[in-house]
Amino acid sequence: MADDGTMEAFQALHRDLTTVADALKEDRDLRGRDALAQLPGNPLLEPVAPVFKRLLEKPGRKKESRDAVLSGNVRIDDDDWTLNKDFQEIILQVADELDLDEIEATRLALQAEEEEERLGRSRKECAVIRFHQQRKYLLSCMVLLLELSKEEDELLADAASNDLGLLSQYVNQNILRDKTGGGNGVVQTRFVPACASSLADIRGWLLKISEHVNGAAMLGRATELHTRETYEFAHISLMQQHELLAVILCYAIERHMATDADFLEFLPNFRRASRYDYSIVHLMPVLGAYITMFGSTEGSGSLEQARNLNTVVCQQPETTVGTLPFLDAAIRSWWIAEYSGWYMEDAAGSGLTDVDLDEEDRQRSRQFTEALKDGAFDFLLAVLLDVKTTEWQDPFQNKLRGWAQKRTPTLPPDTVPFATHLQNRVMVKMEMFVDAFISNMPDVLRKLKIEEDEQRQAGQHQQQDIDLERFLLLIAYSYEGRPEAADAFWGDSESNLAGFLQWASRRTTTPLQTAFCEMLQCLSDDSENATHAHEFLLDEGHQLRRPSSITWAHILKELDYWVNAPKSKPTGAQTAKLDGERTENEAEVLMLQQAYLRLITKLSSQSVACCTYLLDLQGERLVVILMQIISSVVGHEIRGDAFRALSGLMARKSLSQSHALWRALELCFTGYYITPATSARTQNSAMTLPARSSVMEALFQEMTLNFDDTSAFIQLLTVMTSLPNGGSPLNDALPYSEDLGTSTRTRPGIEPYIDFVLGHIFSMKVTESRDVTQQRILRYHCLEFSLACICSFNEDLILFANESNINVDSAIETSNLEAYVSLHPFARVMEWIYDSKFVKGILNTIHQDSSDIGKAAPDSPLILGVLRAVELLSKALDLQTTYLDLVRPIVKPLNRGQNRSSFTPTSNGAFASVEDGLMTSLTLLSDLGGYCGIGHPNVTVASLKLLEKISTSPRIISAWQSGIPGHTHRNKAIVALEEHGDAQAIAGAFTSELTSPLDFRREANAPDYQIKVYILDFIYACLKANPDRPTIAHLLLGFHCSSNTLGVEPGSAFEQGSALFHALLPIIVEVPANNEEGSMVQWIVELKYKVMRIFKLLWNSSLSASLVLGELRENDFLFHILLQGLVTQQSTNWDGQEAVGPDFLTTPAAQGFVDYLSMRAMALEYIAHELCSVTQGQMPALKRRVFDALGGQIVIEGMESIAVPSVFEFHDSLPQEDLFAAPPPQLDAFRDLDLQACLEEDDNSNPVYNLGKVQEVLLLKRNEGNKSGQMILQQDVVRMDQEEETMLLYAVYFNRLTQTRAYSLRILSAWTRLLMVMTDCNDFKGTHKVSFILQTLQAILPGLEMYSSEKPDPALELAKLAKVVLFKLDFAAMSTVDQDGRAADNLISDKLFQLLQICLDAIAKWVASQELRAIYYSLCYRYFIGILDHGHGTVSGLRRTTKTIQSFGEKLLNVVCDDAFGGDARCQSAALVLLATLVQLGRKEGDSYVVEALNKLNFIGILVDSLRDMLQEWDESNRSGNSDHQNYMNAKFGLLLQICQTRPGAKYVLHANIFRTVEQSGLFGVDPELQADHSDSEALEKHYLLLVKVAQIIGVAIVSRGSHNVLQGRRFLADHRMLVTHVLKRSAGVGAGTGKMDQALAERIDDLAEAFMMMITATNFLEFENQTLTEDPKATATLFH
Repeated sequence: MADDGTMEAFQALHRDLTTVADALKEDRDLRGRDALAQLPGNPLLEPVAPVFKRLLEKPGRKKESRDAVLSGNVRIDDDDWTLNKDFQEIILQVADELDLDEIEATRLALQAEEEEERLGRSRKECAVIRFHQQRKYLLSCMVLLLELSKEEDELLADAASNDLGLLSQYVNQNILRDKTGGGNGVVQTRFVPACASSLADIRGWLLKISEHVNGAAMLGRATELHTRETYEFAHISLMQQHELLAVILCYAIERHMATDADFLEFLPNFRRASRYDYSIVHLMPVLGAYITMFGSTEGSGSLEQARNLNTVVCQQPETTVGTLPFLDAAIRSWWIAEYSGWYMEDAAGSGLTDVDLDEEDRQRSRQFTEALKDGAFDFLLAVLLDVKTTEWQDPFQNKLRGWAQKRTPTLPPDTVPFATHLQNRVMVKMEMFVDAFISNMPDVLRKLKIEEDEQRQAGQHQQQDIDLERFLLLIAYSYEGRPEAADAFWGDSESNLAGFLQWASRRTTTPLQTAFCEMLQCLSDDSENATHAHEFLLDEGHQLRRPSSITWAHILKELDYWVNAPKSKPTGAQTAKLDGERTENEAEVLMLQQAYLRLITKLSSQSVACCTYLLDLQGERLVVILMQIISSVVGHEIRGDAFRALSGLMARKSLSQSHALWRALELCFTGYYITPATSARTQNSAMTLPARSSVMEALFQEMTLNFDDTSAFIQLLTVMTSLPNGGSPLNDALPYSEDLGTSTRTRPGIEPYIDFVLGHIFSMKVTESRDVTQQRILRYHCLEFSLACICSFNEDLILFANESNINVDSAIETSNLEAYVSLHPFARVMEWIYDSKFVKGILNTIHQDSSDIGKAAPDSPLILGVLRAVELLSKALDLQTTYLDLVRPIVKPLNRGQNRSSFTPTSNGAFASVEDGLMTSLTLLSDLGGYCGIGHPNVTVASLKLLEKISTSPRIISAWQSGIPGHTHRNKAIVALEEHGDAQAIAGAFTSELTSPLDFRREANAPDYQIKVYILDFIYACLKANPDRPTIAHLLLGFHCSSNTLGVEPGSAFEQGSALFHALLPIIVEVPANNEEGSMVQWIVELKYKVMRIFKLLWNSSLSASLVLGELRENDFLFHILLQGLVTQQSTNWDGQEAVGPDFLTTPAAQGFVDYLSMRAMALEYIAHELCSVTQGQMPALKRRVFDALGGQIVIEGMESIAVPSVFEFHDSLPQEDLFAAPPPQLDAFRDLDLQACLEEDDNSNPVYNLGKVQEVLLLKRNEGNKSGQMILQQDVVRMDQEEETMLLYAVYFNRLTQTRAYSLRILSAWTRLLMVMTDCNDFKGTHKVSFILQTLQAILPGLEMYSSEKPDPALELAKLAKVVLFKLDFAAMSTVDQDGRAADNLISDKLFQLLQICLDAIAKWVASQELRAIYYSLCYRYFIGILDHGHGTVSGLRRTTKTIQSFGEKLLNVVCDDAFGGDARCQSAALVLLATLVQLGRKEGDSYVVEALNKLNFIGILVDSLRDMLQEWDESNRSGNSDHQNYMNAKFGLLLQICQTRPGAKYVLHANIFRTVEQSGLFGVDPELQADHSDSEALEKHYLLLVKVAQIIGVAIVSRGSHNVLQGRRFLADHRMLVTHVLKRSAGVGAGTGKMDQALAERIDDLAEAFMMMITATNFLEFENQTLTEDPKATATLFH
């Protein structure tokens, strides 16, 4: 692709510039200044400088270029391209549409390849979009650079600095073209004319597009949807470019880049405008900049220059046909206001001698007055209001506009909303005009007021001029939202602006009061200014103020009079006399009351002093007035403003104030404030006051008809339902008293209000609204209210009541927990979430047209409504279990059936769960996924959270996978996402977010980073919830999902390496985890960790393992993670802190340390997985590379090997908790506190404390003590504070230490498994194999020696590895003749002996884990067997081994003997086998130490006695198939056999009455054919096996003892003569059925016969039998005396 990188460079530069701008807003003096100083060194600035210099210049179409394209061969950036006919056509279409050189069009079409895939549009459309996007980024970067250079100049003006100033130089040279003459002698056009020319070009282009679209519509030619969207995009983009260019031109003029000739060229073109549209608004700040620069004393022009220009500007046009007179009037008025400054006292013009200054002053006044009559203020006000227009409807502002704007038309409907940059410039310039008019033309101001008073006194108020009111509104909306600028009115009481406020507030007419109040509230946008305004209204005794001035007393008096004075229904324009000195139109009075209420709202919400003053008025005067307005029918037109005023008063409420206002509101809605004087319901009618029970319904009905009332009321409920700011984090209080409403309802609480908002307004009224904007606003406010109700509920209180030792009832603010649960609005709101209409409303709010979403501002009701809907569903899913299991059982019995009106309906409870409601929408997943690429971080994050909850819900998963039984079916969610290509779009959005650059200034706080994290969390949670079935996560990652399998489609993004899966790889392999100083960075490690755990789920799942392992292999993933050093610890420095000591674990950096440990474990697990896969796949070359890499050398073909840490360099990764050990804190006040209820499991099932719950428990415990009535001393309070802090800190420490232990063990376990795999699948031979085993042993032994007895868990992992290695070691091959081999053998012998000593030492210390002891026994066994079998080789050391065993004494054998009978089956077997081996070792050495010790410990007697139940145990183990027990019994018989092979051992066995024990077992007393089913040859064979084992033991014992026990042997044979005869016959083939015997059975019979024959021979049984037949029995009896 022919990509010069310009677009990407501008995108990256735009991100960097935005970051610096944000830093300046957050911390101007430190971080912002540093970021600004570093900006000129940004490497992106120099490459884009030539593009800045060209501005928007573009080469037009050329015949030569066209011919080159048509030839099919073009050269782009030193690359030759061959173009087919279709591509040539695309290029020509792009060139024609953009009027662009065909070669440049070719470049553009080639660059648009990626957009074609990502956007799913044609190449031509993508090329056009890319062209406009690049221009927009170019202009945006220019605006940001100009703003930042201005900030730099201001910082330099405050304090000189050597590190600042370079950015302004760059801007002057490369943007503003401060130096004339470019490179190679090419002279550049000055910047201002170039800018003006580009503006004209854009206007012409927009006109052409408009004509094209209108022409197609007139001819009835319907264009395709994509084409229409492309035209719409071009139209919007060009408007935005025009706006940015206008802002740039404004900055250029301010930086003295313009000349008066530029102004003279601009002015006539601007005046010739024939239509009020976007271009007029865009160019207004340019006009203001020109006027200030060349007409004001604040500019760079001279008086002479200004006087010359004055003639031109103030010259009346010859004709007004086709022009806008109000525009020309605005130009003249603005010029005159600033130009008049030249003639003020001490100004340059005040000293002119040859000029009649008074006449000129009168002339300017006349000209200004004429401009006002022509609509100057009308137009300027229209521009201000238009530029600030938002979707949020302000009925009062609209009413003011309709009243004040008479001449200026509205903007065309296709006007694009104006950006913040332009709004700021317009307001700044209008501020200049306001200041100039007030300061330079005070006589005109006074004249305006006098003339207005005269007109009203003459009764001409219907036709009066209201230019003074317009000017006050100009001030209002110029300073609104700009508190720093508004401070000019309050900062200096002697300033012109402060004097103007005093003057304007005196002896005002009703309209002027209205405008003044609006101005005052707009000047009060922060706490400081609002307090100044409040003090201004309090200042009744000021020497310049008169009783008729606007003050709080005046405002309250008029509100009270207006509400309580008897009124008749007005007819026509009838007026009422409110003041002896003036008469007012009823509509004007109504507007004034609204202005008063708006002023109260703003000041009370911004100023604590004002709020306190108004709430503390005698008799709650203001609250009563507001409640009377709400109750009054005549006040219904300002009811919404009254609601907002109450909201303002409650902005900083206390809990007592909240309770009081709820009581007042309840009284209001039950008719308390309705009197004949305040209700028109009783006027001129026979009606009586309504019953209190119906007042609420009547008010609800009236409010429903008025959007503003409804909206304001819901906002008030939201404020009042929210708990006070700064209150207890427990959220254990109710915002209203527990008895609220008991006098009028069966149940206390606010349920009617909730039902009205959620049931009537949201579920019914909103859907009926035809005004889309009003619908969006109401939905947002309803959802905001719902969320406030739910979020203020603390479910943990219920948990603590059941699982902790705290008396929650006495510790919370509410009287008891049951009252809290039953009265809290949470329960009622949750009830509505199961209502079908309500859920439909939520889903409809989320499902929006993509084009509407794309055009919406971040703070628009559309975006905020979607955000609140998504957040509400997420919160409902979180709290659903608590509600269904704990809250609903309490609340439901209280919800008795009531007769409810349509205004307070009840929930229909159509759904059993929240999930059931969500599954009614087929588009929800697509909608949520689509919100991940819209550029609104908050919506993206919330959507990802909800997606995660939905995709992990067992109920939803089950529903997605349901279908006809017996038939395979695909996941329904996958089918829905595939249907319209939504999956591809969502995956593309995810990919775009994950591949966006990291913000190294904001780090983890950057919105882009948080989106990355939530995307990864969603994918992980989705995969983890159902890892072995295809899920939407698999689909989004790029896999083709069938019913039960995954695949990769040919030609898909996955096959091409551009799927979402491949976007995850660079995060692991490319993003460094440490900074330039080598310190590990926590937030980057977290990101890498979250990617790695996704990969782990994929490679561990049988569903995806083969595909994922293959893809990771293709990308050399194994070698990348080895290069990154994940096998061994990279650094001990984390975010500048050493990872040592308990204090480290309490720092944020410790989380990165923990994540890194987990990531290392996963990396080792992957390597083991991959090595197994490579081995099974028979890939010898790759296997060799892997072994080389694990050995420390990564071999790259054609390059030198890269040294990496070897897999054996693992000493740092042994369990590290000792580095952080610390004792638990010593507590006093909280010593008995139970925190078990705060324990939760993290992602890896580690028990960790929920810190939020810990803090809540501590607060509850403290509250419990405070409410017990006990006196608490100050020192006790201090101690409790300290202990709280200590406990919270310890909880953090405990969590991190627990995770450190767990992950360290996981690393060790993964490492040992890897070495096991390497041991098992390596192809090493001879010395290479010995070397490998030696390296492994050397890596194992230090850790095993350290942890062998003290820390069984890590020791177990190392011992398992040692066991695998030892059993793989070929002792026979260790006898070598060459010197090197012998040296290696000696080393191994030493290591093996060291291993033996470690094991024997751990056994003797009775290490706690039986499993570990069993492995130690196995290791010792393997060592002893090696010596016994190959004692002639290099490892022979029988004597040394025997002495080592004896050195441990009986304590060693005592442990082994206890395990032989007291452990689990495996440990017993291992112990018995070891004992047998020790006996065998002693027998070979001729040493009976072990046998004697066993006898001394009475072990032999116990062992023999255990044979008493051997027959039952043997049969039971065979029936159950319990291999462990079978091994145990075999080991026991083996040990007995070994003992009996020694003479002392045989003696002890025989003395232990083995014959009697065997007799009691009944083993030889039954017929084998009867004991076991004779038809089951396997069972019979096993029975014979038992007989063989016991017979061999007896036989060996007799043989070992010689003649000492011959008699017992003969008696045994005689007692079991029948069995012996039967076995011997069957062995000899005599008897029935011998020919049909199973081979195994026949072998067992032969073995038994052999054992019997051994006993017969040893006891001379046959000779004895023959002798017995001929001798006297008595003599025989005395023979064995």
